[in-house]
Amino acid sequence: MRQAIDPNPEIKSPVVPKDSLCGGGGDPSLETPARTLRVLVAIASYGVKHLEFLKEIIRKYQAMRLDINIVVLSEAPKDLGPSVEVIVGLPTKNPWSLPFAHKAVFAQRADQYDLFVYTEDDNDVSEDNLHAFLELTAQLNPDEIAGFLRYEIYPSGEWFLDEVFGQYHWKPDSVRRRGDHAVAEFTNEHAGFYILTRSQLKRAIASGGYLVPVHEGTYGLPETAATGAYTHSGFRKVICISSLERFLIRHMDDKYVGLHDVSLPLFKEQIHTLNQIASRTHPATSLADMESKIRHCRWHKSYYEKPDESLLRMVPRDAKQILSIGCGWGQTEVRLQERGAQVTALPLDSVIGGVAARRGIKVVYGALNEALDSLAPQQFDALILTNFLHLQPNPAQVVARCGRLVRPGGSAIISGPNFDRLSWRIQRALRYGDFRDITRFEKGGITVCGPRSLARPLRQAGLKVAALEWLNHAVFREKANCARMRLGGLTARDWLLLARRVV
Repeated sequence: MRQAIDPNPEIKSPVVPKDSLCGGGGDPSLETPARTLRVLVAIASYGVKHLEFLKEIIRKYQAMRLDINIVVLSEAPKDLGPSVEVIVGLPTKNPWSLPFAHKAVFAQRADQYDLFVYTEDDNDVSEDNLHAFLELTAQLNPDEIAGFLRYEIYPSGEWFLDEVFGQYHWKPDSVRRRGDHAVAEFTNEHAGFYILTRSQLKRAIASGGYLVPVHEGTYGLPETAATGAYTHSGFRKVICISSLERFLIRHMDDKYVGLHDVSLPLFKEQIHTLNQIASRTHPATSLADMESKIRHCRWHKSYYEKPDESLLRMVPRDAKQILSIGCGWGQTEVRLQERGAQVTALPLDSVIGGVAARRGIKVVYGALNEALDSLAPQQFDALILTNFLHLQPNPAQVVARCGRLVRPGGSAIISGPNFDRLSWRIQRALRYGDFRDITRFEKGGITVCGPRSLARPLRQAGLKVAALEWLNHAVFREKANCARMRLGGLTARDWLLLARRVV
């Protein structure tokens, strides 16, 4: 019978049984009292901005009831006391390459430690976080790694999640029971922190995807370094949704205060929905694959779109029945209902759809074609389709299907990124940077489309463009002053159009 490690510091830690802490693969090195587990902590620390955070983090690790050795990876010497090893040097000339340095250290010492912890120098980690990892790992599958999420504390005292923004979301069909726990996958694998057991580290190294040259892909350099164990080594990061707080770590820098909008209570609404999926009382569906494969996830669809005043002005005031396709957390839809309309939404997935439903939106779950079929033969006064079409392999087909749901005289309000913007057209022609793969959907997950290319599909769907706005024009900086150039489609980053169904 497996015995869990008790996080209560007043109780002596038990012996960790063989085969219990390596996800089913067995790790004899962990058959030892938990307090004597050998732990290697590698902390990436560039410059002195976080020096006080770093010292506090070190003190907390040294106070833990575990046998912990600390290595700080830095671009310059740091005096952190005789018990802390400081390794100086960058993997490449790029300062952002520093986080990659920990991988070689882990590989060189793979046989000397039982647990390997990588962290940035502003993550406040508790001993209970480590115990939570050990307890959950005992019940995971061999290809799963228990992961963490970061939070920051706003001046109001509320906790907000760092990794929950933009296109990042729960995978509805990833919810699984693991012993006493439930886990699920979140699409943002980065938290500037991860833990591996010895066997997990050795498996990651053997995969050939862990010890790789400095590079970046979907993420930037620091994020790529911190997620390689999940993204290229044959593992999947899972979050424990049955004991979420034990898998949260404090981001001490609070650098995202005021930028991210998902508070812990709001995030727990999504956890509640995931638990309903686990108990099979809620569907596990996704509307469509909305992932841009372009580096740094450019041109993504946000699950947390804020109401856009230009869009709200374009929706006719007399529209009483509105269909929103690709709904996120529902803020725009709530604004429309406050105007007296009844809004039906096809959410991006059934987890974020649960948030919109709790806000009073009528939600229809399912894949895109299935959900559209379920709505026929209904017709709506207005259709909203924002930042959606360019993420589909065939935008014209989507327009044709959706256009049938607009009643004669009704309106369709559609928006997207302006790929015909002059600077972007030049980069597309030169196949420069992020634009190398933008013309191949199977490579980049993007279909280049806009008002010009959509004009014919709209006409074929019985829709006539009545208004077109170019939004978010280029900004040029000159010393302290900012000038915004507005040359229509040549400078705008986004477009918004209104089309009416021909009577």
